[in-house]
Amino acid sequence: MSYDYQMTQSAPLSALKRLLDDPSPVVRKAVLDGVKAAGTEGVLWLENLTTNKKLGVHAKSLLTQLRTSESATQSFLQYVSSGKIELEEACLLLERTINPQLSENEIASELDRFAERTRELIAEPIDCKNKCHLLCRVLFGEEGFRGAQQSFATPEASLLSKVIRSKRGIPLSLSLIFLLVAQRLGLPVEPVGLPGRFMVGVFKGKEPFYIDCYEGGTFRTRAEVQLLLRENHLPADEAFLLPTSVPETLARYCRNLVAQFEAQGDSERSRLFVRLHQALEKFNACE
Repeated sequence: MSYDYQMTQSAPLSALKRLLDDPSPVVRKAVLDGVKAAGTEGVLWLENLTTNKKLGVHAKSLLTQLRTSESATQSFLQYVSSGKIELEEACLLLERTINPQLSENEIASELDRFAERTRELIAEPIDCKNKCHLLCRVLFGEEGFRGAQQSFATPEASLLSKVIRSKRGIPLSLSLIFLLVAQRLGLPVEPVGLPGRFMVGVFKGKEPFYIDCYEGGTFRTRAEVQLLLRENHLPADEAFLLPTSVPETLARYCRNLVAQFEAQGDSERSRLFVRLHQALEKFNACE
């Protein structure tokens, strides 16, 4: 985690910190029991310690056993209120609200693998657009990512760990995977929140270009995107063609999950993502 959770440590938690790196099974169990007794406060205390150079690895190890949906929700809300939101970390925290045991590396290791494979194909000198073509070759060719058809309305088509496993996603989730791999490659790819069809785009150079990840990485010009909007009876507003901020992207992620959980009859989780969406909207209003 890259943020600080401000809390007044209770005496028991302060004492546990001194024992966190003790290898004794008896001590480790005592630490685990002490954090459990502190409830959500204890889990958030451990989340804060994950940035500690000495104790971080021990805190992460305990957290895999201790995270709950509520503590993960509080971690996400605290992260949003911290002021600086990084897309990949936010996506991990967001998914943990329903999958608390999701590890740090479950998503990142696969994104790293896609990036490394793309690097193997790059022969410099090569421009950004051709690098994006190579990334499309890896994701939509070799890996076989596709737009979800039958499962479009299910949360599994949105959640990144699920999409990476199934290779099927909605426009937003596929765009996020492309974007997060592109960031590893140093490519200036940005999210583009088109209504009805989330894409990514590159805005450096004479003319921007767009990549439709739901259509297998189809490259589109500005004029083609405007035509697509008109064909779907949507206004070809110039603002739609510009990059979307990280908080706005995450807010759309939450809106999708609200609808998908509602479609499954899971009103509890639908309400959870309404709550998270409201927090992101509040953050946007303060920007």
